[in-house]
This record gives sequence, C-alpha cells and structure tokens, in this order.
Amino acid sequence: MKLNLEGVSELVLQVKSMDRAINFWSNKLGFPIVEQWGYENGHFSESNKEDIRATWLYIGGHTRLGLWLPRNFSPLDKIEKEKPISNWKGLYDQGGVHIHFALHIKAENFDSAIKVLNGANIDHKVIEEVNNNMQKEKKLYFKDTEDNLVEFYTLDMREDYKERIKL
Repeated sequence: MKLNLEGVSELVLQVKSMDRAINFWSNKLGFPIVEQWGYENGHFSESNKEDIRATWLYIGGHTRLGLWLPRNFSPLDKIEKEKPISNWKGLYDQGGVHIHFALHIKAENFDSAIKVLNGANIDHKVIEEVNNNMQKEKKLYFKDTEDNLVEFYTLDMREDYKERIKL
C-alpha cells in the first residue's frame, strides 16, 4: 500500500532566538506569521502570548514552517518520551539540530528569490546543472540566522519521480 500524500505539510526548526528568526523568515524573506504559541504547564499554549515559544509561518502550497525555541523537558517528560509513541500521555517534539531542507520553487520565480536574498544581504550559493533526465535544475542555498541550511530547488519531485515510481 502506498500513502497518498500531497507534499510537506509542516517543517519545524529549533531556533536560538525567536526575534532573530522571525526577523529573518518573516521580515526579510516575507513569509507571513499565521500563528504563535506561548508555553504553560509544560505544553504549548495559544493563550499565553507574553512569552512566544513557537511561531508558524505560511511558506506556500500546503506547507507551514514552525520556529520553535528549545524545550526543557522535565525528568518525567523525558521518561514519557522514551515510551512507544502509542503509550504517550501527550505529544512531544524531539527538538535537536536540523541539518537541511529544500523547498520547491518554480523556475520562473528563481531569479526573484535571488533578488530577495540580495536585497536582504543574505549570503547564498546558486548551483545550476542538468540532471539525469536532461532537465535543467537550479538550487539556491543559504543559512538562516540559526545556522539551518535552507535550499530553494526548482526540480518538481512529483514530475521527476513520475516515471520511477509510476505516479
């Protein structure tokens, strides 16, 4: 059986500074904030707006990006997290260091993304190549303020994999 998924629903990055991360992702790159959560009694809370611990941004398509400050789990929470997920009393994020993620961008929007990064003085690297299917693809790499490596990628995975996985 194959899961019939539509793509990435959400990505969550652990950040060191919420203000700095919001400034980068929302103010510099232009992704709107759609939700923010505080933290109460060991869980995220939509009612506590004084100490924002999680921010959600809409980044396009079906996808939102979460910016979360590190969580300090209690000793009891740590024991609970070691149990099989089906036995958890609550839901726990894992936290930890992120390595890399790529967001799909249409080829016709690629140059405007470079202009946005240039306008915000964000260091970046562009790679253009022809893949095995003889399709031209472009990749734009940069780091956010929290040292997460982000990629904008023109390759449409659904189209690229259509033949390989018989979509």
